Amino acid sequence: MTAPDLQHDISVCFDSLNAPRDRIDFGSGSMPLAVRVLRRTDDQALRSVIADLPAGWRVTGTGSTGHVQGYVLDGTASLDGRALPSGGFFVQHGGTGLRNLTTQGGAQLLLIFDGAPDFSAKVPTAPVVFLANALEVEAITPVVNGLSKEGFSRRVLWKDAANGADTRLLQVARFEGMGPSWHPVHEEIFCLSGDIGPDDRRLMKPGWYLHNPAFGIHGYREHSHGGATILEWHDGEWSLNPA
Repeated sequence: MTAPDLQHDISVCFDSLNAPRDRIDFGSGSMPLAVRVLRRTDDQALRSVIADLPAGWRVTGTGSTGHVQGYVLDGTASLDGRALPSGGFFVQHGGTGLRNLTTQGGAQLLLIFDGAPDFSAKVPTAPVVFLANALEVEAITPVVNGLSKEGFSRRVLWKDAANGADTRLLQVARFEGMGPSWHPVHEEIFCLSGDIGPDDRRLMKPGWYLHNPAFGIHGYREHSHGGATILEWHDGEWSLNPA
């Protein structure tokens, strides 16, 4: 097998409050949505955003060409009449309608798109993957390089059977220096609580975002002073490879 073309620390880390602004149009009859862009793909399509849903916002039955994932960061949304409070998660599969997503009092969502979001077509609706509380997913203790990581937990919220992409809720204990590594896929991380630093120069706190590009060596002096809860998602089958 040909060795991958590894690049040293090309990761991007920033406070999402400073992310560039954009708007998403969900099609006829729906209200445009202001978003903060976390990442665009190489073709400039939106991959991940923070969406600020104003009170009374709604979208009904517009089509999505790719999967749409949503995690509620703050407030309460409603999907087909089912409440999605803070910590709730859903996946609407590609080629189906983004059903009745609304909020009465306003909400803040982290949205992840598989492919350029295109809501111009009316398509059939289909069941969603729906978790009113992501913490209800069974937690496992990760095993890294054959060693069980006690004090750490991983909850896989969703996995794409087609390409192995997944979204995880991770809880980490205080730790120091796991050493540099790389992954064959893009890795994106959003800090929900606590602190976690990819290296000695940067420390993520709640609301901070990190992108580790595919084949980019990262994790130099990775650490957490007091533990953290993070949301992490990938665009393919994830693996950890020491550099």
